[in-house]
Amino acid sequence: MPDEQELVKRCRAGDREAQRELYAQTSERIYALLLRMTSSRDDAFDLSQSTYLRAFERINQFDGKSSVATWLYRIAVNEALQLLRRSATARGKLKELETRQPGDAGAGADIVRMDIDDALGQLDGDERAILLLRYQEGLDYRMIAEALECAEGTVGSRLNRARSRMRALLGGSYGRREEEDVGAHPRSSG
Repeated sequence: MPDEQELVKRCRAGDREAQRELYAQTSERIYALLLRMTSSRDDAFDLSQSTYLRAFERINQFDGKSSVATWLYRIAVNEALQLLRRSATARGKLKELETRQPGDAGAGADIVRMDIDDALGQLDGDERAILLLRYQEGLDYRMIAEALECAEGTVGSRLNRARSRMRALLGGSYGRREEEDVGAHPRSSG
């Protein structure tokens, strides 16, 4: 297996085999990140393809200050954030139309079961990205800072804010209530 610098050099020269190798080495993790960010297999697949198209078009812009994987995370996160922003705009327009329609759109909202994916879906794209890069991809603060193009100190504060939002979103979930319930075990007879 060629080292990273050699692989990048070959990709810059248009070597298709090197591009396939880079894709093979990184695509599963990029797809997994995008799947968690979008909660859609189709969107994650499309964004993965866009990520690699952009990467190979711009491989000459890769400066080597970070790993290729970190550079690809940056491209993937940017692609996902653009999609999420477009989707949020579309949802906002749809919600505006729904509020003009009579009906009981909120019925059953109190019964919704919240899990981690649901909570992630409620975070804004930047919060979702930082949590996934840290906890799903296992990146350290320096690598996250490179992927998100921000200062390392900013990573810590954004990560704390995202964790707090997740805690708040999960606070009303079934699991949390179950932990706080100090009553009798549901299987006990009394």
